[in-house]
Amino acid sequence: MNAEELAKMLDGLGHPLRLKIVALLARENRAMYLNEIANGLGINRALAKVHLKKLEAAGIVKSKVVLDEERGKALRFYELVPFNIHLSPDVLKEVIE
Repeated sequence: MNAEELAKMLDGLGHPLRLKIVALLARENRAMYLNEIANGLGINRALAKVHLKKLEAAGIVKSKVVLDEERGKALRFYELVPFNIHLSPDVLKEVIE
């Protein structure tokens, strides 16, 4: 992982609410609809969406749109992308080389 990729991922995780979203998705171990995530954390949809976009831009979650023909809606589901971050002085030395 280069310095830009690491910084992007750490920035994505750099908010307590985003960490809670990641924890919720990890616990549920499935794709979740925006409303499920918001309700599971006791926040509104707009706030959840802002943080999910940041997590998606960092490559920590991915989304897919599913058409619900019965309700005539397109629903966006989010799921966790497997990742592993290990930081130590030795790892950071490699990042700048």
